[in-house]
Amino acid sequence: MLSQIFEPILTKVWESILSKLVEQTEDNAHNNLKSINEFELNLKALQKNLKSLGAKASDIEEEIKNSELSGRKKRKREVEEWLEEVRSIENQVVELGTQVESEGFIVRLMDGGLPAKLNDEVDELIEQSRYFGKLVLNVCGSRPLTNMMVGEAFNENLETILELLDSGQVSSIGVYGMGGVGKTTLAKHIHNRFLQHSRGRVIWVTVSQEFSVTTLQDKIARFIGVDLVGEDNKDIRAERLHTTLSQMKNSVLIFDDVWENIDLLKVGCPISVECCRLIITTRSLEVCRQICCQKVFQVKTLHHHEAWELFHETLRNEIELDSSAEEIARSVAKLCGGLPLGIVTLAGSMRGERAIHTWRNAYAELKELVSGNDGMGDGDVYKVLRYSFDRLSRNHHIQNNEFNTLQQCFLHCALYPEDEEIMREHLVREFISGGLVDERKTRTEQIERGHSILDKLVNACLLESCADHDEFGRPTERVKMHVLVRGMALKICEGKYMVRTGGDLKRIPKEAEWAKDLEKVSFMNNGIRRIEEGISPDCPKLSTLLLRDNVCLEFIPDSLFSKMQGLRTLDLCYTNITKLPKSICAIQSLKALLLEWCDRLENVPYLGEMTELRELNLSHTAIEEVPEGIGELVNLKFLGMDAPKLEMLPTGLFLKLGNLQHLELPFHIKVVVEEIANLIQLEEFSGRMTTVNGFNSFIRRLRSNFPHPP
Repeated sequence: MLSQIFEPILTKVWESILSKLVEQTEDNAHNNLKSINEFELNLKALQKNLKSLGAKASDIEEEIKNSELSGRKKRKREVEEWLEEVRSIENQVVELGTQVESEGFIVRLMDGGLPAKLNDEVDELIEQSRYFGKLVLNVCGSRPLTNMMVGEAFNENLETILELLDSGQVSSIGVYGMGGVGKTTLAKHIHNRFLQHSRGRVIWVTVSQEFSVTTLQDKIARFIGVDLVGEDNKDIRAERLHTTLSQMKNSVLIFDDVWENIDLLKVGCPISVECCRLIITTRSLEVCRQICCQKVFQVKTLHHHEAWELFHETLRNEIELDSSAEEIARSVAKLCGGLPLGIVTLAGSMRGERAIHTWRNAYAELKELVSGNDGMGDGDVYKVLRYSFDRLSRNHHIQNNEFNTLQQCFLHCALYPEDEEIMREHLVREFISGGLVDERKTRTEQIERGHSILDKLVNACLLESCADHDEFGRPTERVKMHVLVRGMALKICEGKYMVRTGGDLKRIPKEAEWAKDLEKVSFMNNGIRRIEEGISPDCPKLSTLLLRDNVCLEFIPDSLFSKMQGLRTLDLCYTNITKLPKSICAIQSLKALLLEWCDRLENVPYLGEMTELRELNLSHTAIEEVPEGIGELVNLKFLGMDAPKLEMLPTGLFLKLGNLQHLELPFHIKVVVEEIANLIQLEEFSGRMTTVNGFNSFIRRLRSNFPHPP
């Protein structure tokens, strides 16, 4: 530590010396050189001693912190005073560097003997450290816990884990959950409870993002008193740790903040029920699996009443809030989505505030933050959550200049309204149509890849799994994005995403609000009725426009798309439009045109020029005939035409659609098998054949195309 500070100072000193020498006359050169030689010796001695002192101080500081974790030890006063003197030396060395840069200081420096004086002080501090003996003292009673336990689930997890440790049946436990949810707090309570009841020894190691086997070994060694100094062979180091840990019966090793797999054998950790049990905390379920944790516990966000309890406790107001202010305060707490870190951070910032206008302002600002209409800032909550997002780039191919596939799929989820439970099936289809999944694969493989991506995001605690039922009562798999995680995602995409969802938006924003660099825009689930004639946002980079679930939207002008020539995905599902603007058909880049459940849509213009189109969904629209030009869409892979009013299918419609992988047709129209015989890529078909023999023939043909039926 100190030597790192000193290195650049030494360089600056010599640069200053050389520059001053040039200015000296030949008569003074000999005397100057003699002084410089003495000065050089003092500097080198100081540098060597500073390196030793810095290493000693670092070891002492870490050993003290580890001892204090138990809540039953505190540092000796003489040790604390010694550390203060070390910090004072550090400040003097920094000041030395500043003075060296000052003009004319070099002569006073050499005459004054400051390096020699500092060196004497460093020698004295090193000598003092040899006589400390024990660095800490016993404390009567246990130290007050630094983090409150809040929530029934928290207490249940704590008691269950302690019972498992006592039972002798489990040797490794994983605790996972999203950033800021309370994993480390739970581990600290396990740590303290284990010690309070004299269950055995607890070894606490904070692993963090960037770690190596060597640094992990050093941390464990300092805690258990194993000397690894001077030993570079990792196997020998691991053997020494293994031997010592094996003799520590009924001990617990806690690895906090684990981000990736740890090879316990290489580190030297003999995990077993007899000697050393392991507990890890991580944001990733996958890490728990990689380390082969026998039991896994997820720490979830708090329920509403528990969140308020934590929020209110953190406020610590001597005078209770009046009813009006408390009502707003409860709304503020609710916006944190039950995330303890967000609750504690926000409540701490509001401590002592009682004026109702202050609470109203806080609520308005937080509402803007989580809805993505304002910057989230770079506070602790954002930084903690951002770590999880950044980790998605590890060991994954970067798809564009900024984010890889996992990260882009995660950010796409933020286009949905706040607290929306999103059907996995919908997201996977959007990943495919948006080009986020390799389009060279079969559709079945693409779907599996999409679900795998969602699994990874759930396992990383960036999405939450939730179950629901569709309109027919059938179970559906859905995912949800925590409100603060969504705020973090929108902060990352600031300037590139415009998201105004799930509100009372009656009209789309004015042209001035559409930044030229926008890439994705979502106005999902609003009350937009009409889009005014003449509005034409200039967004050449816009790839995605989502207007779905605006059930009152009746009219879209041609002008809207005139300056969106890079558009790839247009989603107008669940709108009330009766006709499709002709300008859409001029967008050569469009790959997905989604019109499902536009149940008043009758008029669709000629589509034959949209040759890049991969997905066209007209199911549950009011079309009575197949739109002209569909037969020319040679790159089409998904075609939905399960329209209840569709009267017939033109002969030869599918002759040029040999790339189709998914086809939906209405059941009231019987399909002659010969009409779709050329669809050799077809994997999913919903419709009705003319005969059973025709259906069987079609299935046999599919099976011949796919060794394993899709």
